[in-house]
Amino acid sequence: MKFILLVMAAFAACTPVSAAEGTFPAFVDKYLDRFGHFHPSIAAGNGLHAHDGELEDFSAPSITKEVEWLHGARRNLDAFADQDLTADERVDRKILQGIVDGWLLDLDTVRTWSRNPMIYVAAISDGLHDLISMESAPAPVRMDRVRSKLRAIPGLIAAEKANVKAPPRVFVERAIAMLDGVEELLSHDLPLAFPNSTLTEADAARAQIAGFRKYLQATVLPSANGSYVVGTANVEARYRAEELIDLPASQLLAIGQRELASAQKEFTLTAAKVDSARPALDVWRAVQDNHPARGQVVPAARAVVGELFAFIEQHQLMRLPADHEIVVAPAPAYDLGLASMHSSPPLEPNPVRSYYYITDADATWPLDKQNEWLRTFNYATLADISAHEVAPGHFVHSLYMRKTPGKVRRIWVGLNPFPQPSSGQDGWAHYAEQMVSEQGFHANEPRYRLAMLAESLNRLCRLIAGINLHSGKWTVDEATAFFQREAHLPAVAANREAVRGTYDPTYGGYALGKLAAYKLRRDYQKAKGASFNLREFHERVMTDGIAPWWAHRQLLLPGDTGAVLE
Repeated sequence: MKFILLVMAAFAACTPVSAAEGTFPAFVDKYLDRFGHFHPSIAAGNGLHAHDGELEDFSAPSITKEVEWLHGARRNLDAFADQDLTADERVDRKILQGIVDGWLLDLDTVRTWSRNPMIYVAAISDGLHDLISMESAPAPVRMDRVRSKLRAIPGLIAAEKANVKAPPRVFVERAIAMLDGVEELLSHDLPLAFPNSTLTEADAARAQIAGFRKYLQATVLPSANGSYVVGTANVEARYRAEELIDLPASQLLAIGQRELASAQKEFTLTAAKVDSARPALDVWRAVQDNHPARGQVVPAARAVVGELFAFIEQHQLMRLPADHEIVVAPAPAYDLGLASMHSSPPLEPNPVRSYYYITDADATWPLDKQNEWLRTFNYATLADISAHEVAPGHFVHSLYMRKTPGKVRRIWVGLNPFPQPSSGQDGWAHYAEQMVSEQGFHANEPRYRLAMLAESLNRLCRLIAGINLHSGKWTVDEATAFFQREAHLPAVAANREAVRGTYDPTYGGYALGKLAAYKLRRDYQKAKGASFNLREFHERVMTDGIAPWWAHRQLLLPGDTGAVLE
């Protein structure tokens, strides 16, 4: 899922706002704007466009300024007195403190900017993609902003060459693959977005991107032998900062292993409901073999999205706003995921089109590789993925977030290489998968339940793999074998999951978020008694926005001291 983390603020030259200088909302506005100066591509993806014509400055002096500003912002957040804040603001301050800590961890301790070329490529692709696909301003205005970004590409590439030393091979390989997509964006998508327009800067940018790719392939890749491992303490620190989950890695592993064993047991029992005469894995392979042909994955996704919307309304799981229209389309080449939801940002002043992207098999692949990829999009799994990405997952969540108080919890989260809290966003979407299954979606077809359980196995394996990869205990090959063995993934998909873990160490937030959501639901139902209503619970959670589950507990159960996880 390619949503983008945002926690932004003023110009690099500005001094941080003091708590004594204004209200908490004023502090947030200045914070958001300054972060937008440092990360304009992330800002645009969240509906804030003051810096749309700028490209990220990842030079060492700029990063030093950002770190200094973040330390000042943290001090100023701490200076707000509880009695001067509303209940929502107290929760938002806690979230913002954690996100600042997460960015400081990334910039000053892990120093991703010095080891991962992917962040430089992502700045280009994300920034251009938003200007191309989101009609946040008239076309001539966006085109001028594209020109400005394109002119800044040489500086970004120069910063990467100066900063990145001894990167892990897997990061360089991913960056090269992403650059292939950027070239397609420049040569194909840009002319489509701005027809009959002259963008001479695009020709120069294509040459610069081609040169950068050649540099990575010929100069960097042969000697790319750095370690992707960030260490157990840093993984724990990220969960503590971004997810407000303060548990040792050993306990997180124990939770993951316990839940994995439980899900595997249910997987076996459900497979028997499909065909009791065959082993569970043979049953699952038959389910995977029932998939759309290459070229038909996107139409199949459109059909199941319609099914899900109808099911939600029929079962009154939540009220769907009138403007719940999305575009289901093939994924751009620079989007590396299986499927991703690009919703209109909740902070966008005027909502723009929302896109649900699906990555079909590549026609240039050998037929056996194409088939292995398509098995991941078997009809039952495609329904589960669509529940996660669209309804009642990310897309429906985004519609409710337009009413979320303040701005902190209306900020989208994105895949690494940027720090990202995911338990509140992806945890909700993962909860949505299981919830529609338990409420009866395709209840007479246990294949759909089996697919949901397979996805659950995958997310639990992410939790375990992320910790083991970054403790140095596992290699990518060992993690790949783990996903194949325990989540029953095909080799290509298993390797992609393992590789993601190298640059997204806390992608266990999916599983942890779902577990926390169910625990909160149980606790909230106990507190409400006979007045508990599932639709009301869902709408309250979604309206409270993207937040770690500690925050959701405070908002639904004021004064709560219960554990987020058990």
